[in-house]
Amino acid sequence: MTGPTAFRLRQLASPRRPPPGPGTVRLAAALLLRLGCVALLAWIGYIHLHLWQEGYRHIPTNGPLFLLDAVAGFVLAAVLLTWPRPLAGLLAAGYTASTLGALIISLSVGLFGFRESISASFVTESLTIESITVLALISWTVLVAATLRPPARGPRPVAQPGPRHLHRDGPVPVQPGEEGR
Repeated sequence: MTGPTAFRLRQLASPRRPPPGPGTVRLAAALLLRLGCVALLAWIGYIHLHLWQEGYRHIPTNGPLFLLDAVAGFVLAAVLLTWPRPLAGLLAAGYTASTLGALIISLSVGLFGFRESISASFVTESLTIESITVLALISWTVLVAATLRPPARGPRPVAQPGPRHLHRDGPVPVQPGEEGR
């Protein structure tokens, strides 16, 4: 075995790793929560696409909104997966809360002339999934925003300019030994 390979194997087998600290646990929790939120958003998108394909597309105004809701669910899931920022969590939570609100309005008084029934397919599932998703997205957003650290605000280092010669294209640094010229 060569020297670097043996060193690398010893390093990999070494039990001297420090135990995971609170920052590691928080990062793991945030990752698992984010992946769960991504799955829930995709599930919401799937339910809306399925309902649109099963006949909701023929309902005026609500039909196109179901397709838009499906596309938005898939897009926000992809955004949250690839761009894990608090803004993405807030956008996804707003989308989910508005979808949940539209379902509740449709169940209670009707929305755009269409009143949903609690016994219709996927209504109780949607109420449950969307409620859990809103709570999970808000939790993830708060967790990620709390772990973001603002940049340190210390005294800014002052640049000390060295000796320079003026040139028609601008200042040129002086080479060592040319200071007195």
